[in-house]
Amino acid sequence: MRSLLSHRNFRLLWLGQICSQSGDRLTQILLVALVAGRSSGSTLGLAKVLVVTSLPALLLNPIAGVFVDRWDRKWTMIFCDLIRAGAILSLPWLIRFPSEVTFYLGVFVLFAVGSFFMPARLAMIPDLAPADRLAQANALFTASGMIGSTLILIVGAFLVEWIGPLKSSWVNAANYMASALFILPILLKKESRRRARKESPQKIFSEIAEGIQQLWRHEGTRRVAALLGFLMAGAGASVVVATVLTQQALGSVTKDLGFLSFWLGIGMLAGSTAYGRWGTRIRRRTVLAAAFCLCGAALWIFVEAVLGLKSRVGASIAAAFLGIGIAPVGIVANTLVHEAHPERLHGRIFSSLGVVINLAWIGSMLSAGWLADRWNRGFLLCAIGAAFVLGGMILLCYTKKQR
Repeated sequence: MRSLLSHRNFRLLWLGQICSQSGDRLTQILLVALVAGRSSGSTLGLAKVLVVTSLPALLLNPIAGVFVDRWDRKWTMIFCDLIRAGAILSLPWLIRFPSEVTFYLGVFVLFAVGSFFMPARLAMIPDLAPADRLAQANALFTASGMIGSTLILIVGAFLVEWIGPLKSSWVNAANYMASALFILPILLKKESRRRARKESPQKIFSEIAEGIQQLWRHEGTRRVAALLGFLMAGAGASVVVATVLTQQALGSVTKDLGFLSFWLGIGMLAGSTAYGRWGTRIRRRTVLAAAFCLCGAALWIFVEAVLGLKSRVGASIAAAFLGIGIAPVGIVANTLVHEAHPERLHGRIFSSLGVVINLAWIGSMLSAGWLADRWNRGFLLCAIGAAFVLGGMILLCYTKKQR
């Protein structure tokens, strides 16, 4: 994977995405702090703002994919970073309004712009990496993204509590500005720009339909969409429940969340690196089955560590194992899409996958937020873990049957 960084344009995109993902992670910490300051202890309150962060991807991803395939992807990413820098600066002011609607609108705009940025970055990778190195390129992006993410999560958790949300938003805006500066010098191949102009869609809705049809008709990507939906349903429910559970059991707003997110990122970094180094030789279904089983076991350990032992060390170990389990799923999904579909459709395919992911994410967060205010939160997390383990075992049995 290190040899990929010898390519100048690939290296610049790699550096830009570290900065961009750092901004995304600090945004998560900032939102948790802002919501906790307004409605402390409410699982449903946190779930609502997290739903607002996901709605733009659900509503705009299909349209965004069409325009990503139509526009210059480099400049799309640059303008997205600049707009996000301005939007993040407004959130500490908008939260002060009596009505929550203004704050939700600001969050919606911030993540609506991100709906264009992510498919543009994913679709740009095949233009900058050798065709026979796509699995390693995706693994490197996932692993290196975790470097920026884990560092900013632990630093950001303390930063928000020390200097407050307002000054933290300035730091966050600087992350997005740095991303734009790294992306600016990238030189795309002339044929890539020419192809984008010649194949610009004239009918947006027909192009949206084409992307959805391509996703559904291809057996491999259809299965990946189902597995990603399953993963994100469990992840969405776990996020809202585990966040409030941690705040109440360990007694801090963002510090403990920062530590746990740090170890989650460390686990994702280790899982991504291990998959890029050794995992590409293993059957993909076997990797996915093991990943889901590990995620379920990690949630069980987390509940016992937080509620039973009140142990930050135990919770951190569980978060690291959870990260190891999560990491290969995204790498496998991205690689399969790159291999299975022509480059001109990548933006639309990734956007269509985003619809599936965000439907599962939003539905599970709202459901879990409502249930967690009425049921035992530890029991709810254990049930999610059991679903992951059961899904992994079914996938493993199916893999053996296919062999």
